[in-house]
Amino acid sequence: MLTYVNIFKDDIASKIVERNNGMFLVPSTFNLVADQREYAFPDDMLNRLHKFEVKFVSTDSRFPSTYIKDYSGSETESEIVKNYGNSIGEFAHTIRRRALFILSGTIIAVTNGGRIWYHAFPADLANVTGSTELATDPSTTTFGIPRQVQELLARRVSIEYKSNKPKPLPLNALEKNYEIDLQLALDAISHIDNSGEIIGELPSNADQGNSGWDY
Repeated sequence: MLTYVNIFKDDIASKIVERNNGMFLVPSTFNLVADQREYAFPDDMLNRLHKFEVKFVSTDSRFPSTYIKDYSGSETESEIVKNYGNSIGEFAHTIRRRALFILSGTIIAVTNGGRIWYHAFPADLANVTGSTELATDPSTTTFGIPRQVQELLARRVSIEYKSNKPKPLPLNALEKNYEIDLQLALDAISHIDNSGEIIGELPSNADQGNSGWDY
């Protein structure tokens, strides 16, 4: 049953993250290594990267990097440093092979030079007999299971347990209604727009001068 709990809490968490509400958002720092441009994501990363910040000198502050979705430029070091720099607005990053690839000037060793904000899976349960509230975060960098989905998680585990019996057991009315109730719980979670789109409006005709409206 513990295996089922850990599998399906991840499944429910991945659906919650689609709501973009920052529920499982956590920062994580890493060291910059001299002349190294690629850095792997944490193993507990859930679906997406929220933000990447970097400083190329230990005494500087970190600043957000520009994300390039499809980088088609040269990956030769001399070409990269020719086109990118280490000052604000001059560096960027792309994502490949579950890792960041930094596009910047020459990289030197900087302790905690990089910081990512990413969505992390809730921590695995060590057992199913503990007395700690499941919603309690195990640490400052890991998450518990939100209270509003705990009953749904128990229901999903029950469905799997019954279905995997040599002779499957019939589901009760609540278990049969699982998908509907899960969607209702997800719909109740606020949704934040992270699209980055900026929608502008044209000024009124009076402000544009003669627009031809009277002809």
